[in-house]
Amino acid sequence: MLRCMVAGAGSGGCQSRKHFALLFCGLLLLPPVSGTVAAEGGGVFNLSDVVVSASRSERLLADTPVRTQILDQATIQRLHSRDLRDALRILPGVQLREIHGKSGEEVYLQGFNGDRVLILVDGLPVSASTGSTVDISQLAMLDIEHIEIVPGAASALYGSAAMGGVINVITRKSQHSERRVSGHASLDSGTYGSRQLDESRVSGEQHLNASITQRLELSELRLGIDQRYSSGYDLNPDSWSSDGFSGSKSNLSAMLARRLGDSQWRFNAERFEEDSETRRVGSSGGDGVKRELLQRNRLTLQGEWQSPVGQWQLQALHEQQDDQSDQLNNDTDVPAGNLWRDTQYQQQKAALQWQRSLESVLGYGAEIVAGMEGFRESMEQDKYEIKLTDEGVGDNDKVSQRPDGTYYISTNEVPYARRNSGDLFTQLIIPLGINGDISSGARWQHDSDFGNFISPTISARQLFQWQGLQFQWRQSVGIGYRVPNLKNRYFIFDHSVNGYKVLGNEHLTPEKSRSLQTSISLTDNEHFHAELALFNNRIQDLIEAQDSGESEDDGRVAIYRYTNFANALTRGYDLSLQWQLLPGLQQRLSFGYLDARDLDLDTPLINRARHHAKALWLWDISHRVQLTLSGEYQGEHISSISESDNGSHRLNVSPAYSRWDIKGGWRLNPRTSLYGGVNNLFDTVRDSADAYDRRPVFGRMPYAGLSYQF
Repeated sequence: MLRCMVAGAGSGGCQSRKHFALLFCGLLLLPPVSGTVAAEGGGVFNLSDVVVSASRSERLLADTPVRTQILDQATIQRLHSRDLRDALRILPGVQLREIHGKSGEEVYLQGFNGDRVLILVDGLPVSASTGSTVDISQLAMLDIEHIEIVPGAASALYGSAAMGGVINVITRKSQHSERRVSGHASLDSGTYGSRQLDESRVSGEQHLNASITQRLELSELRLGIDQRYSSGYDLNPDSWSSDGFSGSKSNLSAMLARRLGDSQWRFNAERFEEDSETRRVGSSGGDGVKRELLQRNRLTLQGEWQSPVGQWQLQALHEQQDDQSDQLNNDTDVPAGNLWRDTQYQQQKAALQWQRSLESVLGYGAEIVAGMEGFRESMEQDKYEIKLTDEGVGDNDKVSQRPDGTYYISTNEVPYARRNSGDLFTQLIIPLGINGDISSGARWQHDSDFGNFISPTISARQLFQWQGLQFQWRQSVGIGYRVPNLKNRYFIFDHSVNGYKVLGNEHLTPEKSRSLQTSISLTDNEHFHAELALFNNRIQDLIEAQDSGESEDDGRVAIYRYTNFANALTRGYDLSLQWQLLPGLQQRLSFGYLDARDLDLDTPLINRARHHAKALWLWDISHRVQLTLSGEYQGEHISSISESDNGSHRLNVSPAYSRWDIKGGWRLNPRTSLYGGVNNLFDTVRDSADAYDRRPVFGRMPYAGLSYQF
């Protein structure tokens, strides 16, 4: 790690990586120091936190049957997280990658990319905006209670798309305030300096986050807004093309909660809008733009009640998404080559769950969880373009000639397609004395297109205590299963302006995986916590986009198609350490190793870094002043694999890099705070001329803001 591995990282890039390695290795050797815990943040960790994702029932973090990570609200706020991407960046084992051709990012867990990591909000799935990957930058940190991460196959409880794990964003259910009206608002602004596209603006990025809650006896109404704006970002001002998007991302939410007798009900209405633009060379060869207009409406209903036979939970979801992706020439006098593509996507889900404590029969912690789910998704895609001629037009295309002699062509690229599934699941947790338990479960899924599948899991947990130290050992074996969704099979992702298209494949088969997980943790329950987690995942028929060898536009546009690999492997470990160095000073360090490869071709899986290290220091200087320093090192990785003229595989490498962020906050009074910091402190960015470079797009950004609570 002390060796600078990145060429062309810019001034200070190599030095920052050396700083990271020295700090990480040096602080790793420091012994934990006893002392009082800062009043604001509590302990280094809290094993008494209640989580729900691991067992779909409320259990203490210390008692979860499988390994679960939690990111609490206080840390999310100290990181000044604008979206889920900012929050997940510091977590052990998590790698983030830019969605190619998009302005957002996807998450990787244990070598599984975003297609196989199930992103949930309060236990219900979020629609993907591209392919089958959720853009986590679209999920604002608005009224978030905490985030739960369950790495590895969790299909016994969550079904298809959870092969790599589950990330569950838990929103705040109650204001926890005696005031009838309460809320908060924050506003911050940052600058990209000379790299801003709109140089007339003082700031390159602005962010507004606000929420207000009204309590009325047994009811609660909450309204929220999160608005993010970017002026655009460009690493090379001498060229037309830009690197970072300009435009806005907006989240609006409304929540109504009410208690009816022994039951509690919550209705949520949410809307997300994205209006973003990046500069690209148009299909005619001149200056152009790629514009993304996305609208997503989401309605959820959740209820829970107690009955003589156990506790019941009901969930219902309806989500509708309209994604318009435009490729336009910048010169309005040249209409030929303009292209508009519109994709309509919907998903509906309903779930009924029952859980019952079996403590009177089997002992403390024993319970059974069972339930059923119904899921449906549908998609349709249309394309509209202007061409010089009507040659090659399909029989079902609609053609009209424009006054300037060009042709307007309308194509229904993906006719209305849908799939649905029904699921039954159950899990039984049986205590093994007072210091352990065993959990077994299974899920049966019937898919309208792919038939039946059963995915079992079994987990065990053992607890040992010695001289004030607590030792936990967890093991689990699970079978993962993922059916190709509609976007894998039919979606057309046209990025011809960048020289490629990604096409769906109707002939895909479901993926299967076998997941082995084990973790060992050691803690004193107050100041020190260490954990080593090991994993081994074998995947059959892994689905990835591959170069098909086909091309369009006289070879200028490469065609990629989703295809099944025969066998793949991801294995490795994550080591994390947390302790309190001094009163008010906490540190969290982690290191991860990943081996992810295609077993048939004996080549690495792309976009997975073999080495990954992270560091976080939380310093409460006083009861009013806080300082937070975070760092990340990511080793070089293969960003694409191409075939050489002699038939061998050429591995295209993205360089290693490190990134540092520094944040601070100053509480002026109990209601008002100033905050600010610098993202990407050492300005580590990619080489915009290198198509294989996956280092950060956005460089250094100092920012400042004001927050108010009432």
